[in-house]
Amino acid sequence: MFGLSRLTLLLLVTSVVLLPLSSGCSRIGVAYNTGPFLVKNYARDYLSLDRAQVRRWEPVLEAELARHRSEELPYLAAYFDHLLKASEQGFDQHNTACLTAELRALYQRQARIAVNLAAPLLTDLSASQVQQLEQRFAKQAEEDRAKQAERTRENERLARTRRYVKSIEDWTGPLNAEQQFILADITDRMPNSQERLLDYRTHKRKQLIAMLRANASEPEIHAFLSAWLVTFSDLPQELEQSGEQITERISELVIRLGASLDPTQRQRLETRLRGIRDDLLKLQRQPRMAPLAC
Repeated sequence: MFGLSRLTLLLLVTSVVLLPLSSGCSRIGVAYNTGPFLVKNYARDYLSLDRAQVRRWEPVLEAELARHRSEELPYLAAYFDHLLKASEQGFDQHNTACLTAELRALYQRQARIAVNLAAPLLTDLSASQVQQLEQRFAKQAEEDRAKQAERTRENERLARTRRYVKSIEDWTGPLNAEQQFILADITDRMPNSQERLLDYRTHKRKQLIAMLRANASEPEIHAFLSAWLVTFSDLPQELEQSGEQITERISELVIRLGASLDPTQRQRLETRLRGIRDDLLKLQRQPRMAPLAC
């Protein structure tokens, strides 16, 4: 199960690498090439790092982002190429299942880099910085609980539908009434696991703070973050099942909505996919697409 509301540090890499892919193609290169600056500032502000800590971490950051350029961009380019081909051929059960599996694999590859970056930073925190991090976690939890308490099932349903509409229209252009009905029908059948996700996140964050207070080693912190954010080894069964159900609904959405696209929408989608694939190739010093599992 991926896409959970997890440790915010996961955004150290994915906010720079993956999120710009939903922006205009011409901005991908700018976002990627300014990645070290953005990641460094994010980490410094989030963890209240001092200059010495940042300097000690910079070689790790540079090495991981260099490895990302050489090893991970080929997988991202290949994924968008597969998306483009699936759209051209028509989304079906086979290619959608493949794309879903590959998306999870892509997430895990990016998450491993985020963990590689986060582990040395976390183990270098002072006692006062750990306390500040705990306070930040507590404040976020309080705010999230307050928002959750204000939500009704109907409000959450409508909000989720609006989020999906906004996200999809960014790729296809405006959806017609029939397409919005398809989207509402499918998102209505997605499980609402937000409260359980908050419980799980709070539990894991408390475990992390306890480990930092006990002066856990970098390998121990790395193993903990990997189990939490990469392999999901202790994800509660209920959340795992919810993730599987959401994946099934998203696959259904891709197939049904893909079949309903008019020529203008399909052209816009495929132009975006082609442009992103090509930009990801251009960012590589030796352009290539890595072989995917299917």
